[in-house]
Amino acid sequence: MKKVIYSLGLGVIGGAVGAYLNIPLGWLLGAMVANIGASLQGVSLAIPQWLRSIAFIGLGAMLGTAFEPELLDRIHQWTVTMAGMLCYLAIAIPCAFIYGRKVTGFDNLTAAFSSIPGGLGVMVILGASAGADPRTTALAHTARLATILMVLPFLLRQLIGIDLDVTAAANRPTASISLADAGLFIALAASGSLVAKTVRLPSPYLLGPLIPIAGAQMADLTDFQIPIEFVNVTQVIIGAGIGTAFSGAKPHELFKTFILSSGLTLLLLALVILFAYVFTAWTDIGFAALLLAFVPGGLAEIGMLALILNIDPVFVASHHAVRVLLITVTVPLLASRWVKRQQQREKPNA
Repeated sequence: MKKVIYSLGLGVIGGAVGAYLNIPLGWLLGAMVANIGASLQGVSLAIPQWLRSIAFIGLGAMLGTAFEPELLDRIHQWTVTMAGMLCYLAIAIPCAFIYGRKVTGFDNLTAAFSSIPGGLGVMVILGASAGADPRTTALAHTARLATILMVLPFLLRQLIGIDLDVTAAANRPTASISLADAGLFIALAASGSLVAKTVRLPSPYLLGPLIPIAGAQMADLTDFQIPIEFVNVTQVIIGAGIGTAFSGAKPHELFKTFILSSGLTLLLLALVILFAYVFTAWTDIGFAALLLAFVPGGLAEIGMLALILNIDPVFVASHHAVRVLLITVTVPLLASRWVKRQQQREKPNA
């Protein structure tokens, strides 16, 4: 419990500083940076998985509240951008494979699973089953996510002119939620998570609550208003969870991982910016929304950023959900073929 208390305490302090400085996603980034800094100093930290799961359930439910009945009138416009995301993945994944094998210095399997822009959990599990180093894979993906979260808000300001004090809008107190609405909100989120876990839906604790609440919102059956305190607590837990992933790692190991991951992150971000500019010209969807929809970050974290900055969170979350589904389905097939090919090559040399 000491590790958890230290981590959450650092998260609250770091998050409060981030919010005071008016940094987009300040509570999440502050909690993350504070825990990474403490981890580098050798402090033992931890956020239990059950607490992370609760935070993801809360975030998925919050993203569900962003859906509106009017969405059905414009969802057909997303076919072009969804196709664009497929093209982006078709280019980004091979580039990530090549970078992982040629630049990182990891063994082939570890490099491959460390560089694919997919979900951390999925990549670690699949990589470990194929023979990759799970710790290195987890560190590489966490470093990529941390780099994106630190760079992206400021990239939005430089490319689009979004001022950092835009988060002041998110700090306005929202209408208090009634006891009946709170009960329904919790019931939908909990039941959706259980069903998603049962049917093995990717990111069940995020997509599970999102789907039923989004359905209720689009059917105009509910109109949930989420208190800002709930949003901030969720950010602290998620941010602290990212930061504690580096606990126990040696400084030189972290430095090497961050340097190598930063190179891949910058490569993927450059590709994202190119695609966002192209599809902004082809569609009437804003550059900021396209940038967040295509960026190879986590569904939870990028969805939270879109929610806080009010940059079409439904559009952004929907595209990331599709990306997670595609990678979850295709990567195991590609990985199994690649592993078989590697084994066949090694047999003649045995």
